[in-house]
Amino acid sequence: MNSLLDILARFKGAHLLVVGDLMLDRFVFGDVERLSPEAPVPVLRVVSEDRRLGGAANVVHNIRALGGRVTACGIVGNDEAGKRILAILRRIGASTAGVFTDRRFQTIQKSRIIASPHHQQIVRLDRESREPIHSATLKRLREFILDRAAACDGILISDYGKGAVHAELLSALAARVGKRKIVYVVDPKKENFRHYQFPTLITPNKSEAADAAAIDIDDDRTLFAAGTKLLRLWRAQGVLITRGAEGMSLFRPRSKPRHFPTAPREVFEVTGAGDTVVAVCALVLACGGDFAAAAMVANVAAGFVGDEIGTVAVPFKKLKLKIEELT
Repeated sequence: MNSLLDILARFKGAHLLVVGDLMLDRFVFGDVERLSPEAPVPVLRVVSEDRRLGGAANVVHNIRALGGRVTACGIVGNDEAGKRILAILRRIGASTAGVFTDRRFQTIQKSRIIASPHHQQIVRLDRESREPIHSATLKRLREFILDRAAACDGILISDYGKGAVHAELLSALAARVGKRKIVYVVDPKKENFRHYQFPTLITPNKSEAADAAAIDIDDDRTLFAAGTKLLRLWRAQGVLITRGAEGMSLFRPRSKPRHFPTAPREVFEVTGAGDTVVAVCALVLACGGDFAAAAMVANVAAGFVGDEIGTVAVPFKKLKLKIEELT
């Protein structure tokens, strides 16, 4: 475990490019005391509201909270939500040099209405455009990423299937990382299952792994079959299948899978947990840690997220103290 602490100490020296779909998460918290006389729906008395970084922007936030340096790469609109994302990113110390503003693009927002006392999500409201992102904006983003790839310690793809990550970009990155042996970590989505190639590590959740492998995962045998197939499909050095309260399973070529159980808890909140996992894995690998170390530290960090409501970033001190407890 001492080696894990050594890796954590190197986080401040790591610089990652985070590429993906930047979002703004809005949380409306309140109390439900009665049903509406207008329709059979609850009436929420709003107590508080909060706006947080979501999607790939939450990955950026997690890296910064853990001390890493990061350049955000994505697209926002020329709207209030886009300006807020940029302002928050700059406030936490992330570079926004790779964030491009497109007047024709609507910044992606997710609003979650949450009722006390059990923090039950009543409804989620999504704001996003159905129109494809303009090709000129995608080209500018791609050229920026490829130009900066050699100067960073790793590239992280946070794909939410909203268009910032696409086949042409993934093809160019596969060629670039293969030649330069850059740490390349991917959090995948079904829209691009066919296009991921040569990642250092890819982190599908259980549902995504089942879809990508075309295998229903319902026991250890099918989990092993899916993980083995995905290693070949994506030509990956490692596949880490995240399984919520069941923990994580790491697959490597010519090696037995390793399983990392989570600590038991009454509630496991999954919002943003995948963002934390991929951020921690990328940091550990970029700092010279191996795949097992990446999975172990990410598993601990994901546990903290599971205890919280909504998208959160795990503080470095909190993660370090927990790792010290395990020594």
